[in-house]
Formats: sequence, C-alpha cells, structure tokens
Amino acid sequence: MAWQKIIDLPDQRFIDPYGIEYWRVHDGQVFHQGRLLRKADAASFEFMPAHHFIGRDAHAVYHAWTRLPAIDRDSFRQCGAYWLDDHAVYFEYETSLKALPGAECTTFRDLGGGYGADSEGGWYCGRRMKHCRRGDLLQGVPQEPLYAFDDSNVYCDGKPLPGVDRARWRLLGGYFSGDGSRVYHLERKLPRVDAATWRWLEGSWSRDATQLFTMHLLEKDAGVRALHGFE
Repeated sequence: MAWQKIIDLPDQRFIDPYGIEYWRVHDGQVFHQGRLLRKADAASFEFMPAHHFIGRDAHAVYHAWTRLPAIDRDSFRQCGAYWLDDHAVYFEYETSLKALPGAECTTFRDLGGGYGADSEGGWYCGRRMKHCRRGDLLQGVPQEPLYAFDDSNVYCDGKPLPGVDRARWRLLGGYFSGDGSRVYHLERKLPRVDAATWRWLEGSWSRDATQLFTMHLLEKDAGVRALHGFE
C-alpha cells in the first residue's frame, strides 16, 4: 500500500472508521493520537493507512510517537506481516517495531499467516521457530494460514504437531487435522483417538466410535455425550 501524506488529507488528519484520530498535522507539527512528535517534519510526513502506527518523514521512520533512527528510511518497506530495510527484518509487536535478532534480510520472505523464512530457518509472528532449520523449505498453507510445513514437520501457530507424519498430513476441517493415525486440534493431539472412525461434528466437537472430544480433550460427562449420540 502506498504512503499517504498527512497534509494532503482533509483537515490534515487521519481518522479510522471507529472515530479514532491517529495522525494529525496542526500548526506545522505532527501528532499521533494527540501526542506531539517533536522532531517530525510535517511537510514530508506520511503514513500507511492500513498500519496506523507506522509513519515516516524525509529523515526517519516512526512507530507511533517513537522516532527510529536505526531504521534506514529510504530502504524501509513492507514484506507481508514483516518490514525490511537493507540491513534488518522488523516485526510490529503490540506497542513497538523491533528488529529480529539474527534475521537475514537479503533472503527473508513472508509466507502469510505470520510465518516468514530466511536462509537460517523459519519465523512466526516475530519469533524464531527453533524446530525449523530449513527456511528455504518452509511453506504456508493458503487454505488455513495458522499452518505451515517444511520437509519434516507440520506447524500450527508456529509449533510443530507432535509425532505427525508430514507426508500424510491433511486438514480435516474445524481446526482439526490428521495424518491417518493421529488427529490434532490446532497443535494438540487428541488422546487415544481412533483415527479410522474419527469425524468432525461441529465447532470444536468431534468423535470416534467410542469417544467424544471437545477441542483436544476427552468429554466424559454422560449428559453431554448423550447429546452427541452416545448411550
């Protein structure tokens, strides 16, 4: 998405659909949520409308009212959920934009769903994936962005599925997945499940021939089991 100059907007301010004023130029000064950016150049200041906290002027990048002189302003750019310049990879946490220690910016790629990869391995939401050593083999799953896989593991929410047969793994619906002998809800394996008779019911509920599950947990309450057809 293109950068937008604040001074080109009506009333020289940006208000989101919920009525929050994120950026404003007033009397030649830049404000973020009412707080003055003392060193910002109002004439050149611009932001990305889809990212309410990231801005820049002719000299530096800002996250909200914090000036970030360590970031190279001219090469700073978005890469999916991540940001790059010519010497680092950055991730926007809730209240900050920080460089990822050890990330390789020249080989970094965004995979969607918070996943990223470089020549050293995989990343998930700004954290190094310690089980993913081959970033060149890491791939996202377009049908469900919570998942990714490489040559040996399947990952959900950045964590490997325990014991999974990578070659046989597939999505089963409702945040369930399996490999023919194991069934998982998100990253947790269902205990003692009979994969041959397992089926998804609705929401977080599933069953096999003899057991009822809610998420990855066995449901033993007789009344609840009866509601799902168990005697």
